[in-house]
Amino acid sequence: MRMRFFLLGAVLMVCAGLGAKPLIAYKTIVYTDSTLTDDIARDPDLAEEGSRGFGSSLLNAMGNAALGVATGYISSVVDLGIQAIGQLITMDRRHKEEWMANASKECSYTNSLGTLYAINDFYSQGSELGALDPHGIQFNGIGCLATVDEDTSFYVSCHLNRRKLNRIRDHSKFELILDTIIINPYHSHLPNSPLPLSFSFAERKTFNFKMNIQLKSSWMDFTPAMHKDEVLGEFMLDIPIDSADVNENGTFVYIRPKGQEPLYQITGESFIVPRSYMQIPDDSLGLREHYGTGQYSLSVVVEESCELTPEYLKNWRADRKYRKSLAQDDKKKTTFDEVWKTITRQTWDESLQAWVVTILKAPADYSIKTMNEQLKIK
Repeated sequence: MRMRFFLLGAVLMVCAGLGAKPLIAYKTIVYTDSTLTDDIARDPDLAEEGSRGFGSSLLNAMGNAALGVATGYISSVVDLGIQAIGQLITMDRRHKEEWMANASKECSYTNSLGTLYAINDFYSQGSELGALDPHGIQFNGIGCLATVDEDTSFYVSCHLNRRKLNRIRDHSKFELILDTIIINPYHSHLPNSPLPLSFSFAERKTFNFKMNIQLKSSWMDFTPAMHKDEVLGEFMLDIPIDSADVNENGTFVYIRPKGQEPLYQITGESFIVPRSYMQIPDDSLGLREHYGTGQYSLSVVVEESCELTPEYLKNWRADRKYRKSLAQDDKKKTTFDEVWKTITRQTWDESLQAWVVTILKAPADYSIKTMNEQLKIK
């Protein structure tokens, strides 16, 4: 099994009141496996589950922001750590309403990610049999990793559900099964505020993590007609996390035991990627039909949300006073005060045999020279 990496985005953000500008990076991992065709040809109900998790190459690439991994199956998890992050009644009511409006807005954050360029080779080789010839399928699942500097914000890994390979044979569709999920609410975007506020289960209960993955493709059919960015399928993950669900480091960890059904479901399905039609010269100087290796792209939307606790609502006056003191401190600049600039770069990584797309976003006072250095642009 080999893996290919596609960097969705690397975002530099200013943390209010903090001197450092932490690097927030998102990566997608496209898992591949050359044994899938043989398993599809067999009785799918007897197929064993393939390798799961991610290998040492990812561990080496991400350094401290990853997991301990044994060959084939995840065997341990490295602790990720925690970053410590008297008036008139009418006026009092107005102040509470203003505070409530601000505090409620901070309870949700949505981030949309996506590969800017198509990913090639859903199949390992072309075909002369048809657009949906499954021979050579090597796509074996999707992962998504988000890091804040060297700390993991979330990691989700899901693979092709080998117990349902008959879906490919009978309906040209596949399903995914969840293998691993790691979420640290303390490294999330909540509270979604320009003020230097930290997440706390005492103030915000039931941290909800949602992920939506869309698979799209563009291809030419035999008529010929062009199909552009057609949605082939969609997968959803929705996990609520309470304070009792996290470990001593504030991290929620779930690793599916080998051979067992997951406690958390990846819902949805997708058609396999159509091969693009082409006519190519043959030995008799004529033309023969040929279908390509399949081109596709991924779109990922991550939603984080929570609720305010009754205790936090009860102590709104003290919190409002604290927020006011933060807002009045001239030394604390908020991200809302910044003008943002973005640089995008695409490179081919020979060792990974993959296109790597890097997006670097920084406030206007962040030098182009530093951004170029981050992107390794000379």
